[in-house]
Amino acid sequence: MARRVLDLNSGMAMVVTDLHGSWDTYRRLRDKFIAEKTAGKLDRLIICGDLIHSEGLEEYDASLDVMLDLMTLQADLGSEAVIMLLGNHELPHIYGLTLAKGTVEYTPRFEAALTRLDQRYKAPYKRKEVIGWLTELPFYARTKAGVLLTHAGASPEVSSARHAERLFSLQHEDLIGLADRELKKFDILSLQRGYSHFTGISYEEQSKRYLAVHGPDDPRYNDLLRVLFLNGQNTDFDLMWNTLFSQNELDVGETAYLRTLKTFLESISAISDHEQRVLIAGHISSKDGYTEVGKQHLRIASYTHAFPKRSARYLILDCEKPIKEVSELVPGLRNVFDDPPQPLSVPAVTAPPTKSA
Repeated sequence: MARRVLDLNSGMAMVVTDLHGSWDTYRRLRDKFIAEKTAGKLDRLIICGDLIHSEGLEEYDASLDVMLDLMTLQADLGSEAVIMLLGNHELPHIYGLTLAKGTVEYTPRFEAALTRLDQRYKAPYKRKEVIGWLTELPFYARTKAGVLLTHAGASPEVSSARHAERLFSLQHEDLIGLADRELKKFDILSLQRGYSHFTGISYEEQSKRYLAVHGPDDPRYNDLLRVLFLNGQNTDFDLMWNTLFSQNELDVGETAYLRTLKTFLESISAISDHEQRVLIAGHISSKDGYTEVGKQHLRIASYTHAFPKRSARYLILDCEKPIKEVSELVPGLRNVFDDPPQPLSVPAVTAPPTKSA
């Protein structure tokens, strides 16, 4: 059974967020971590979700290569040393759902890359292994320091210890299995026609675009229909979805968000060995690479959401030393680009992942 929350009671961590397929940024941070770990200065790397989905040109989107390299790094160093938290951009690929913002469609490019992965000769991983890895990712990391790490931030959906317990025990396989069993109770062709009528595009065309399947005989062909039996009907799925896409201080205003944050941390603390007093997350834009949201939330931006990009930050966190408010974390912020830029060298999306030393 996958653990949705990890407990970290000791050690020094490098905390990174939202790299969104940037190979050179990932490589820079990975190499810093390896060097510092080798020197005995760091114990673990924590990536707070959204490793994938660049909004730039496809030739510069190394999302799959970054993910495969991180999987290899975790296999080499262990799951205690390399931690990835699930972000909202990884979530849709577990369920076969689509993700878009305005006219930007995120999921087709990554699904196509996964399909090409199965066609590689002697590929180190297959699509099934990548999805399996995503399925096991935790949502949170709790620390003895009282610092809670996640992707998006405090969620109004987690307003009691009961909600936190439900979220911590959630298993994707159960939700997918329930949706697929419901799907089999209906006439599939009728559902496909209804889906096509609603979207104005044939179901076959959509499944090929969004799932990168070859046709109706592909076992994943009907995965797009799962949304009919997940969204709005399965309360555990809604709890998870709304948590990973949680509202934030820009959506609802800082005053309302701080109320949500207080309740959220209290709910998590109620079922934790150590009180969780401060939250670390990424997910949205941060001028100069970080934002102090009140005294209990530090947002960091390690690349994509940093404005300007050269202000991108990561955090060095002592997982044991007690932290009471955000101001105590700020001295641990480091610049991602604190040395001269390296020559750009983006690997082809179809290239094997870089094996870490």
